[in-house]
Amino acid sequence: MKRKLYSNMKRMTMLFSVAIICVTLTTLTLRLTVFGDLSGSVPGGSTTGPENGSFQYNIARRVNFSSPEALGDFRIVNPEANEYYMRVSIIHPDTGQEVFYSGFVRPGESLRSAALHVQLPSGEHESTARITAYDPETFRQLGSHEEEITLHIG
Repeated sequence: MKRKLYSNMKRMTMLFSVAIICVTLTTLTLRLTVFGDLSGSVPGGSTTGPENGSFQYNIARRVNFSSPEALGDFRIVNPEANEYYMRVSIIHPDTGQEVFYSGFVRPGESLRSAALHVQLPSGEHESTARITAYDPETFRQLGSHEEEITLHIG
């Protein structure tokens, strides 16, 4: 009985170790490939705010769409540490048209993917993301910041 128990414990320990190694390697691979594209995001983007002087946000600098009507990977994040709501709008510089606008994104919320409100032709479109902070009680605009981003369609 002891031999069988020892043998089973040894086998389970080995399986557990292999599982830990697989999870670690998968995490590292994802971090270097899929999430490595997040280096194109703006982790320390900020805009002015009245009380603490800054507003943190994340947004992808390159947003990929498989087709003009597909969802794009905006990766918009309003960190939980913020006190303010935020809204993002994407302006196409050639036309000045707002091709995307988010609703309010509350602190701790994110908008990972969304479709453009105006369909653009396939190709690269250099655009401007305007990130605006709002007071959560009065919805008064407190400040905004603009980032250059690329919309890749197709």
